[in-house]
Amino acid sequence: MKTILVTGCAGFIGSNFCEYLLNNNYKVIGIDNFNDYYSPKIKRYNIKDFIENPNFYLIEEDLLNYSKIEEVFKNVKIDTLVHLAAYAGVTFSFEKPLLYVKNNVEVTTNLLDLCTRYKVNNFIFSSTSSIYGDSPSPFREDMATDFPLAPYPATKKACEVMASVYSKNFGLNVTIFRFFNPLDIRIRPDLALTKLIKSALYNEEFPQYQDLNSTGRDYCYLQNLLESMEYVIQNPFKYEIFNLGNSAPVTLGKLVETVEKVVGNKVNLIRMPERRGEMTLTFADVSKAEKLLSYKSKTPLEFIVEKYYNWFLNQEEWYKKGNY
Repeated sequence: MKTILVTGCAGFIGSNFCEYLLNNNYKVIGIDNFNDYYSPKIKRYNIKDFIENPNFYLIEEDLLNYSKIEEVFKNVKIDTLVHLAAYAGVTFSFEKPLLYVKNNVEVTTNLLDLCTRYKVNNFIFSSTSSIYGDSPSPFREDMATDFPLAPYPATKKACEVMASVYSKNFGLNVTIFRFFNPLDIRIRPDLALTKLIKSALYNEEFPQYQDLNSTGRDYCYLQNLLESMEYVIQNPFKYEIFNLGNSAPVTLGKLVETVEKVVGNKVNLIRMPERRGEMTLTFADVSKAEKLLSYKSKTPLEFIVEKYYNWFLNQEEWYKKGNY
């Protein structure tokens, strides 16, 4: 049974991936510091369904604490490190760029260093579609990514470069996934789908920062991404970068329309000034992932939204009403 170390285990992608691994006969060590970027209560709620699983071990620690994290590597034989922890979000990164550098670039470098020192020879890193900036679409992995539009994707670019250094000089197997816009249960409460569902259900205002018809996001089904990450656990690459998206951008207007259809109510849109650093379009070329990972995409948006909505309805009242 392989032992997988997952950072950011209580976040949206992290909690879903931990549950996926546990359901597929892996041992999982999860690390999370439960910071207040969004409510720690939400993060603890995310892991409630598997916190008692005998194959899951939770470590509450800050990844910047090198000596404490090193103890994990000393005491456990880790087969693969899946690094999902990060400070995310374009807008907030303008306010706290140094926070992003420390928690993204410094932390990633620490983990790369620990992997080489303790012979963990499979490093999986979550990057972001926003690294492409204003590049022409669809985005391919071999495009230049030197001009991201905000500090957040700039730190992800720095992490990718540092990972390539460790792969080249220390023989560390590295796979980088540039996630586009994954949707599924447990999605962060500050993201569009959650806010749209709550707007349609409770008539809460939905702040509309972008034009409904001229902006698009490549929304994709998280379960397909999890399958690709597991594939790399079993089949490491020396150094590869993969786009994981749906290869079919959806306008904000289409997302609103889909939510309204699923919920059966109108969304309460409130037009807001546009925010700096936001991309007009995310659009993944996923042909490389399809070829090398047998990656599945093209999951219908309505299927994903309906799955999330049905799950959301079954959650506790404080969660649904945002009392956290």
